[in-house]
Amino acid sequence: MSLSNQARPHHHQIRSSWSRCADYGLAQENVLARDPVDRVRLSERLEANSRLISYAQPIMEHLHDALDHASSMVLLADGAGLILRAVGDGSFVSRAQRVALMPGAHWGEHEMGTNAIGTAIHEACTVAVIGEEHYFERNRFLTCIATPIHAPTGGTLGILDLSSDVRVSLPHARALLHSTAEMIEHRLLESLDDGYLSLHFSPHAEVLGSPLEAIALFDENGRMLACNRNARLALNLADSAGLPPFHECFTLDWRRLLTLAADPARLEVRCRQGRRLAARARLRRPPQMAIRRAASAPAHKGSDGFDGLDHGDPRMRRAVDRARRIANRNIPLLIQGETGSGKEWFARAFHLSGPRRDAPLVAVNCASIPSTLIEAELFGYAPGAFTGARSCGARGKIQEAHGGTLFLDEIGDMPLALQAVLLRVLETRSVVPLGASEEVPVDIGLVCASHRPLQQMVADGSFRADLLFRLNGLTVWLPPLRERVDFEDLVRHIVREESIARSVRVGPEALAVLRRQAWPGNLRQLRNLLRVALAMLAPDECELQPDHLPEECLESVSPGTAGMSATGDLRSAELRIVRECLARHAGNVSAAARELGITRTTLYRKLKLVDTTD
Repeated sequence: MSLSNQARPHHHQIRSSWSRCADYGLAQENVLARDPVDRVRLSERLEANSRLISYAQPIMEHLHDALDHASSMVLLADGAGLILRAVGDGSFVSRAQRVALMPGAHWGEHEMGTNAIGTAIHEACTVAVIGEEHYFERNRFLTCIATPIHAPTGGTLGILDLSSDVRVSLPHARALLHSTAEMIEHRLLESLDDGYLSLHFSPHAEVLGSPLEAIALFDENGRMLACNRNARLALNLADSAGLPPFHECFTLDWRRLLTLAADPARLEVRCRQGRRLAARARLRRPPQMAIRRAASAPAHKGSDGFDGLDHGDPRMRRAVDRARRIANRNIPLLIQGETGSGKEWFARAFHLSGPRRDAPLVAVNCASIPSTLIEAELFGYAPGAFTGARSCGARGKIQEAHGGTLFLDEIGDMPLALQAVLLRVLETRSVVPLGASEEVPVDIGLVCASHRPLQQMVADGSFRADLLFRLNGLTVWLPPLRERVDFEDLVRHIVREESIARSVRVGPEALAVLRRQAWPGNLRQLRNLLRVALAMLAPDECELQPDHLPEECLESVSPGTAGMSATGDLRSAELRIVRECLARHAGNVSAAARELGITRTTLYRKLKLVDTTD
């Protein structure tokens, strides 16, 4: 098909794209839109791009509101052209869906011919495709403008697209799209946990502090870790080029900059091309010695122990918020979650956030103590109370926790007979050591945890209902690692904690391998694996790669990922979560809705789906 007879590609980008499409063997007319990818594949791509989506979605909605036009929509695609999110309204969305302009559809040039998304990916720059410039006839009712969203470490992270009816005039659309993409990039860069020092700079001092400023992140040795597009422009860095160290970008000595960073005032730096730039430097992390002191020092009275637990997962954030509200009240806390999901860390954070923070936190694992010894371990014993007892007797864990907090881990494994004794201690606030006759008053805060569903154990008769009522003043559920949406932030956080002596990054390939694991041991397993990986780093290496991970990690794949097509789609997973949540709360719809973070009306609607599938 002749290009000149079928359309009017009038500039180089469009002419080159049409030539590529012809080489691909694409036909221009009467081509049916391909079906979007299945829900499982789409969910995988949404999960892989969750960080990008979380920062882009609200900004996309703001852009669409600013357009104030029904015949338009804003789309977000990944780096391969798969549409992830769409914001629009009215009949235009319906028209767009007829040509598969919707989440789950591929808009690379191979699939959709010349179009803004696919051509922007190929050209690595902003592209506008207007009406007849689309290669496929069915798409020529559209005007589309797309621009890349650059990853902080370089390359294209995604594509932001603005599509409208070809008859609609949207003045300043290209400028709006550009500034929106820059805003997304700015937020992505600011949210990075990596980096020792951030340098904000611009040729114009009044730009500092705005989305137009250039930002670069550096490690302790001056190695650039990430930057935004404004920094690449100011430093004349190609989009595909690597990130140079500080001394290759600026004439200022790195050690001098570290000294100046202590002063929040503006400074002036000169780039290697000779240009003078207004700048501000900020230390994102304290010096290493300060990190060591902070890790070993007790919490101050005004600190909040929960600060290190919330990395962005909604379910974890809900658990933290609810526990934080009762931290200063004498209300028992019950923590439920899988083995290794962080119950002990949560209990410690709860203790450090309350009025008992300066008193001891005494932890007892009820599953690890033999049933014959647990009573003596908890309540203590008088001199000569039994064969092998110390001659001077012993204080039990409950007395040791006097004034502080008692943490009973895996309380679901406590024998029934001992549950009755514990109940009496909680009711009378006193304990009678074995072999003694007098009660000893105790003042304790109480935190309990279990990986077993205590409500179900009450129904089975293996756990006392009256003890459960005494324990669960507030119950929180910790999500398993495989379901947490803040997985990458957790990995980076643990790596920082475990590599105090130097700055270590986690490469994207290693993150992808870690994400595919099943994690039956949850956070405990993740931390141990990362410790091994860090030990495999050579002295001159600063980035974790897949070959640093244990071999079994490279060989194993999460059953949830490998067998998704066999085990069901997103809806079946949702129904399973609803069933499990209801079981945990013994059918209490209000309690289940609160845990899931939805209204009761929404949950009732989901329950109808459960009924129809049974």
